[in-house]
Amino acid sequence: MQTFRRGANGFSLIELMVSLVVGLVVLAGLVSVLMGSRQAYSLQQGNNFNQENVRFAATRLAWSLRMADFWGGVKPGDIKPTTNVAGIGNTGCTAAWVLDVGDATHQNGIHGYDGGASFPIADCVPDSNYVKGSDVVVVRYADTHGYDPDKGATTPRFDSTDLNVVPNQTSIFLVAGVGQQASFLRRDDAVPASTVTTPTGRYVYPFQLEMYYLRPCADPGADALCGTSDDGDADARTPSLVRMRLDPSGGLVSEVVVDGIEQLNFEYATPVGSAGAKPGQFVRASDANWEAVTQVRASFVARSSVRDTRMPHPAVLTLSPHCAYEISATGGVTYPSVTDTNTCQPNTPLSAYGDNPQQYVRTLNTQVVLLRNRVRG
Repeated sequence: MQTFRRGANGFSLIELMVSLVVGLVVLAGLVSVLMGSRQAYSLQQGNNFNQENVRFAATRLAWSLRMADFWGGVKPGDIKPTTNVAGIGNTGCTAAWVLDVGDATHQNGIHGYDGGASFPIADCVPDSNYVKGSDVVVVRYADTHGYDPDKGATTPRFDSTDLNVVPNQTSIFLVAGVGQQASFLRRDDAVPASTVTTPTGRYVYPFQLEMYYLRPCADPGADALCGTSDDGDADARTPSLVRMRLDPSGGLVSEVVVDGIEQLNFEYATPVGSAGAKPGQFVRASDANWEAVTQVRASFVARSSVRDTRMPHPAVLTLSPHCAYEISATGGVTYPSVTDTNTCQPNTPLSAYGDNPQQYVRTLNTQVVLLRNRVRG
């Protein structure tokens, strides 16, 4: 009985303390593994988000560029303008700029602008809503959702006030027929009569204008301006690829295509033998011959949505011979020497990089887009 009582006394204090220490060590190891797994999952999720942004931005840009200068089978010089321009555009991007399609010297189905310290078209976009040093491109075309203006009596007429009559709602349209004349008109205008004796294959197309640029924030808030109190901490803003387009009234509205795009650069090429600077080579917008441009090289940098605080991610990002920047392991942003003037180096620091930019993983994407409507003539 005495031996049994000694065996039932339980653990000693020392044994209990050793057990607790061993358990805590095991628990700490499990917590560390779980935290590491969670952080790795977040980083992988951020990288997947980054790759999806790259894919979507590349697809959207390529589609718009390929549509440039589609006018329903007519040359831009054969398009008759409209005098009904009330309410089109804004202070800087006026109605004349929106409808800048016409004679051979203004074949502005595509036009680009080099980046700088302010938005390249004065008073069109507030400078606070522009990522300094990033390029801007504008494409104009007739949307492929055309329809016959001479449908039956039971079909609503084109000049109906019902916006749902026409897909891709806009205020400006183009009536055109292959090898015939073309005219711009407003939504409530009657379709102009054809000057051809026997018109065939005439269709009405919504006119589309799309301008792509970078904005320092995804949501500028109630005042529509980045960098103010209603869109959060300036260092935490997300640079975004933005598309400006026409709204149903003829005004211009900007919408985010994809966020996380940090830098944007365009180059343009003309066929060998054409007039202008460096035919057969890609040049920046200020050196391009816009009448003959047939290719666009679009480059952009996408960054992850999740920070990696475990290790820095330095990067040298060369978008073109006239656009490059470097992010050091300590977060500094510098601009290395390039073949031409570094247009990605603004006169003031880029706010889009934010604080600790070395904590983001970045992806550089470059693609060449053939302007098929110009190549086909």
